[in-house]
Amino acid sequence: MKKCGLYIRVSTDRQAKVEEGSLKNQDQLLTQHAEYKSKLLQDQWMVVDRYIDGGRSGKDTINRPEYQRMIRDIEKGRIDTVLCLALSRISRSTRDLLDMVEYFKKKNIDFICLKEDFDTTTAQGKCFLTIMGALNEFEREQTSERTRSNMLARAVRGLWNGGQLLGYDLDPDKKGNIIPNDAEKAVVNFCFDTYLECGSVEKTSQAANSKGYRTKKYTTRNGKLHPGQGFSYSSMLFLLTNCAYIGRREINKCQKRFTQKDLSEDKRYKIVKAIWAPIVDEDKFEKAQALIKDNCLHKNNGAKSSKHFYLLNGGVLYCHKCGSAMEGRSCHSRSKKKYFYYYCSNRACNFKLSEPEIEGVLREAMKAVATQDSVLTKIVDKTNVRLKKEMPCVVRQRQTLRKELDSLTSKSSHIMEKYMGVTDGEEFVKEGLATLAQRKRQLLDDIAMADITIDGIEKESVDKNLICQIFGSFDEIYKDEVKPYQKKELLFSTLTRVELSDKRLRIRVPLEHTVGTSNGSTELMRMPTPSGGVFIKKPMSFEGCRLFYL
Repeated sequence: MKKCGLYIRVSTDRQAKVEEGSLKNQDQLLTQHAEYKSKLLQDQWMVVDRYIDGGRSGKDTINRPEYQRMIRDIEKGRIDTVLCLALSRISRSTRDLLDMVEYFKKKNIDFICLKEDFDTTTAQGKCFLTIMGALNEFEREQTSERTRSNMLARAVRGLWNGGQLLGYDLDPDKKGNIIPNDAEKAVVNFCFDTYLECGSVEKTSQAANSKGYRTKKYTTRNGKLHPGQGFSYSSMLFLLTNCAYIGRREINKCQKRFTQKDLSEDKRYKIVKAIWAPIVDEDKFEKAQALIKDNCLHKNNGAKSSKHFYLLNGGVLYCHKCGSAMEGRSCHSRSKKKYFYYYCSNRACNFKLSEPEIEGVLREAMKAVATQDSVLTKIVDKTNVRLKKEMPCVVRQRQTLRKELDSLTSKSSHIMEKYMGVTDGEEFVKEGLATLAQRKRQLLDDIAMADITIDGIEKESVDKNLICQIFGSFDEIYKDEVKPYQKKELLFSTLTRVELSDKRLRIRVPLEHTVGTSNGSTELMRMPTPSGGVFIKKPMSFEGCRLFYL
């Protein structure tokens, strides 16, 4: 007795819903074949089960539950023969098809395909199977490419490619268009207004849920109801960053994080004007995007001020005694007055100073450096000496490259003069000249790189005005209109390390400086770090602390 399993599949739900469609036709043909075999042969062919994957793609086998159930039944010995109408019904992947045939061979399973009659025990049969599997895979990929191309073309024209969006309904009269839903439009604008007020995606979600607002509720073309659900962090963030609400269409959104010039034109991220009407004011949307960007960049809520902001927290302030980082902390007095300090994180050291005292000394030190001509002279001299030390090495390298280039040019000219018109060995002459030409191009590239390096070193030379502007701009950090996270960004762009003790304050500046202005804009400046510390001989007294500064 042959215990048969009939495998039946269609790709789309629409095909699966047709009552007298492909699923029933496949079932009828496979059943008739089993009955015919029973009458023709002495063996009885009994249909044990039918494995029907309706609306499942044949590109793989993992996402087909009935296929997986068939494999489990094979393992149990429930079936020993598999019947399908065509190879494309059971798989559209050549690799999966070959693996499946090997698996059937290992388990002694008979595999019968009605449209493509083949025998896998012969070389010709295996070749035929491979070719048919490759053709089926090619057909699937070609269909996929055509679909992607059509969807891209529609998106470029600003059309809607399907799916449901809160605030809009699908236009029944015009395919590719969506029309505003007044009730849902109010929900969307409430979410934007709430986020601009509180600055938190999570709190915006909670506020929307507390008012009973839910995500999009809709019914599919197959009649399946998708009820609205409460807003989560991800669904709210998707709403707040969706430019469809201002009448824009994003193309290739998944490619947004990549460098666009490295991508082909059809894969580049872009935004085009959509055909549907906006439901959110563009200015409101842009403010929300700026706030989201700032919050992600600084890990801080830009809409609401913090209870207290430690300007030097985050790896810039260090204890000069033990080298450990210092952290901002607070304590209360008996009168409930709150005091803020910077403590050394090393418990054995236990060094601490009040926050106003440290920040005040740092501010005065930066001012003093900008006005002390002797200190500025030392910083400029040491910086430029270090830069000039690198110059001779690069100049010598450029001279060597130029000498080799002259020698190479002379050699190639000699070869051309000597062997001009000679027919014997012409191929060897051409190969030799091609090798010399390749080396010449490499030398020219190396010389150009050396010129760029020398030019960069010359431009990096600093003067007193540049350093004075960098240190003098430190007061911008303390202006009231600058937000706390912006103050910290300006500080970290001006200083890389502050070492503090009860007798010394050492400041290190980075190679690149971003100097802020009162309106929040920034200007990029370059200043190489001086090698070693430069200290003013006369100490500065501040509330009993004797401090030196760089």
